[in-house]
Amino acid sequence: MSAQLPASIALFMLLLFGLRTAGTTSARYVVFACWVRFMLSSYHVYTFKHVIGPISGTAIGSAGLFVLGFLLLPKRLLLSKVLLPIYLVLATIGISTLANHVILSAFEPITKYGLVIVLAMHSYLALRNGDPKKFVLSLLVSFAPLLVFQILSIIFHVPKATESDGSASYIGGYYHEAAFSIALIALLIVIALTKSIPRWIKVVIIPLIMVSIILANYRTAILGAVPLLIYYVLYGLSRPVDRRVRGLLVILAGVGVVVVGGIALMTLSRFKDLQVVLQNGTALIKPPNEFGTADRELLSGRFQIWSEYLYMWKDAPQLKHLVGFGPESWEQYFNLYAHDSFVDYLFEYGILGVTALVVMFGAGLVVALRAKQDRWKLVAAHLSFIVLNLATMPLWLIEGNIVFGLLWGYTLYYSRGGKTVTVKAQPRPQLKAVSI
Repeated sequence: MSAQLPASIALFMLLLFGLRTAGTTSARYVVFACWVRFMLSSYHVYTFKHVIGPISGTAIGSAGLFVLGFLLLPKRLLLSKVLLPIYLVLATIGISTLANHVILSAFEPITKYGLVIVLAMHSYLALRNGDPKKFVLSLLVSFAPLLVFQILSIIFHVPKATESDGSASYIGGYYHEAAFSIALIALLIVIALTKSIPRWIKVVIIPLIMVSIILANYRTAILGAVPLLIYYVLYGLSRPVDRRVRGLLVILAGVGVVVVGGIALMTLSRFKDLQVVLQNGTALIKPPNEFGTADRELLSGRFQIWSEYLYMWKDAPQLKHLVGFGPESWEQYFNLYAHDSFVDYLFEYGILGVTALVVMFGAGLVVALRAKQDRWKLVAAHLSFIVLNLATMPLWLIEGNIVFGLLWGYTLYYSRGGKTVTVKAQPRPQLKAVSI
């Protein structure tokens, strides 16, 4: 789009303002890292090209952001017990890499998890040592490219693609609606989890984010936002009610929201596939060669994709069952990635990998449940991320790494009381207070 370059210049000036007002070094890093990544993706025509061998410009940029975050982070914080579930996943990646003799293939997934770790710890420090309100308002600058470019794509009517039902995806120059929508989920989580933002601002911004996600037209992201939206509906209904009957009201309202929301989704053309899935159940799990034309189109072909991955893993030698085919090995066998993190981890890292993934997600929920503040909001945010993993692979995308990093940062902050300690320099953290 001809308007993209002048808009980028304006967004860069906005970034300078955000960096100036962010407060702490960690806050500035998070703002800078998110903005750079979103801008790189919006210029995918240039940044996705290979620069050094198979390494693209975006890969170099993401690795640079990880290195920068690592250098700025107090190293003792990397020993926090809360990171053990993530290190467990990294360990299974390492085991699979060595077992399959594919050392170079491990670079990308290890870098991505490294970015998750540094974003999580810097987000935690930004909230703990600075002003959470200033931090999140500055962070909004990082997400501005998503909304600005989407608005431009709507104004100039430049959709990414038209679906089989005739609907279009407006994603503002992004390569795929999955990455764009997942980045919007990150913005939704940040707005939802920041307490210092006035309620009226949330009432305005959250619906705008949902409209943006709907315009991006990615069903998985719409479904991923549901747990957080259910929380807000229940919270809004129960807050004025006496505490003695609040629990009963929440249960009844929750059932009502799920039923009404489910009926609404089933009536929309983009979600009618869900009705077919519910009607057929386990009958859709079958060998790839048994899929008919209608089955191949169901949920954009996801069931056939999952079947191809699962049956290849099933027919593999016993060692592959345990450690998988190795990181990024799907590219050697399939044209499309698995569109499900659990299926992908079973294929690439075996039983060890999918177990580590479940432990990591479960640990996030446990830490959220132990939080001293806003535990149910945190639980809803973690559930939203887990839902995303059921029909796409956010952890394979840098945008998904940003979501997970910010979510873990907020979770750690609230699990330790959510208190703000304003200091001139970031102190070394007390590791004994960080646990899961």
